[in-house]
Amino acid sequence: MSRSISGRILFRSVAAPAIVLACTAGLVTVGAGAAAAGPPRCTAAGTSGFTAAVVATAGQRIARRRVDATGCDVGIYIGPGTTHVTVAGVSVSGASDAGILAQDTSQLTITGSTVHGNGFDAPPSGPIGAPPSAGDLPQAFGISLFGVSDSRIERNVVFDNGRGGIGVMDDGPFDPGQVIGGTGTTPTANVPADRDVVAGNILWANYAGCAIVIAAFNTGEQMGHDTVTGNVVIGTTNPQRGTGFGPHGAPDVGGIVVQTNAVHSTISEIEFAHNIVANSAEAGIIVHAAAPGSTTMDVAVTGNMLSGNNWAMGVPANTAGVVVDSRLNPQDLGQRTVDTVVTRNIITGEFYGVWSRGPDAPVTSRNHIRVTAGGTPVYRQPAG
Repeated sequence: MSRSISGRILFRSVAAPAIVLACTAGLVTVGAGAAAAGPPRCTAAGTSGFTAAVVATAGQRIARRRVDATGCDVGIYIGPGTTHVTVAGVSVSGASDAGILAQDTSQLTITGSTVHGNGFDAPPSGPIGAPPSAGDLPQAFGISLFGVSDSRIERNVVFDNGRGGIGVMDDGPFDPGQVIGGTGTTPTANVPADRDVVAGNILWANYAGCAIVIAAFNTGEQMGHDTVTGNVVIGTTNPQRGTGFGPHGAPDVGGIVVQTNAVHSTISEIEFAHNIVANSAEAGIIVHAAAPGSTTMDVAVTGNMLSGNNWAMGVPANTAGVVVDSRLNPQDLGQRTVDTVVTRNIITGEFYGVWSRGPDAPVTSRNHIRVTAGGTPVYRQPAG
């Protein structure tokens, strides 16, 4: 049983079908009219078990407002079936957990907004190497879309959050946005995150979690056709917040990740294109089949600019631009990274340009790679 930081998650095998790595009365909404002064009154966020400063309704446009979520679990909550919501030009800060949390819905647009200062009072994700326990909150990104499809997260600024930047994940019997053993309800069937676009966002200083993550958490999940393009991720090497490991004691992890965290799950048709990732604590772009029998398939890493990444991670034990990995430190449990293509990227200031291990070597072509002294542009870990 093993787990790492939010977004770089190793698997756990438990009775629940999941694999893990490390408000109505008095509804408060923000729409037409003046912005509320001072901290909001927190209300129940549906049946999630959370409180929120803003609870969206279907078809609502939340625009040009400041949401101070101090004292609330979530800033803006978009619940199951609450479709066609637009969040535009909004500043969200102060939430204990996620700044914006959407679950089990579709046709959302989050654009031109600033999400910062959230997640620093979230329940822990649990210590590295331990299975989740009661009270843990596995994921709480600045912008969290769990079981959300056909949606766009574009042209936002996401910084100084305590549990990662932008997370696009499935939902199901294991709910990544649910407190373990909490009062919230979870879906009884898998809910994929399909055909989402994360484009043109700027991210930095999002601690204890990755910058952008596409991940599957539920056994047998099939999801994909997601695009991450034109984003800028700048890592910060300033001292981690506090001591120990958790929201107040972990580095700005950075990176862009696609990862299968559930047994026999598959994520396919993913495009990472024209992003800039520099100085992340982990590799610039990671393709990882992390759970037994799981598969990433048809992932295209194209036209990205990567520099000085993976300075804090142990695998590989050097800076690395792109990592393609189908091992679980270092076990072969049937994971596959099938048909990964790495092409036309500019990779500089890395010891490894492209590092991979497992039976499925990525196809590499037309990359411009300049490695540091003694480095290797394209390296494949030997079997065994």
